[in-house]
Amino acid sequence: MRKLVLAALLATGSMTAGEAMATQVNITATNPVIDLTVSETVEAKPDIATFSTGVQTMAPTASEAVRQNNTQMAAVVARLKKLGIADRDIQTTQITLNQQFDYRDGSPVFKGYQASNMVNAKLRDLKKLSAFLDALAVDGATNFNGPTFGVDDDTKFRDAARDKTWATAIARAKAMARKAGYSDVRVLRVEENDGQVGNYPMPVMARAMDASEKSTPIAPGELSIGTTLSFTFEMVR
Repeated sequence: MRKLVLAALLATGSMTAGEAMATQVNITATNPVIDLTVSETVEAKPDIATFSTGVQTMAPTASEAVRQNNTQMAAVVARLKKLGIADRDIQTTQITLNQQFDYRDGSPVFKGYQASNMVNAKLRDLKKLSAFLDALAVDGATNFNGPTFGVDDDTKFRDAARDKTWATAIARAKAMARKAGYSDVRVLRVEENDGQVGNYPMPVMARAMDASEKSTPIAPGELSIGTTLSFTFEMVR
């Protein structure tokens, strides 16, 4: 006889998340058990792209570096909005101002001040992505990082991955039970860990572009959206 101790989270309607109380539920298994961890994925076409962009400027004085940076960054943000990115999809991530030095014969030589302003932006129309990156370079952006592709609402894909994982686990557990002389299994425990596999950010260097140049090539590909389930099954006659 094997006794399994499971943690269950109980919360009433009057309780906040921080007031939720953990309790233990004892489930007794009279037959041998099978522990399985199964992962499955489903493919999805991305419908959003997230990237960071910004401006770096150098000047002899801190105030001039900041002034130049503000001017160029205002043009970049204006372009983001003109290309259809909403205010809620633009977020400042970093603003810096640092002294810069050259080292000659081991001694620092002051070069000036470097100002930097970076934002994260989310593009919801991937058809505009290539033209979007090209336009930013023309408008003064000096840094790109991305894109990272994703699915804005991945609920149905996670549900499909969960169903696929569950079916695989049940089939595998039943096959193992039959080999051990049992006819079926019942679930005693299940835990889930979600995951998304695919497309990492790729750096894109900004450069001046003539109107005659081709757009930046972008290949969104597909995303693998998956889930991992850990089970404990009891084998039954």
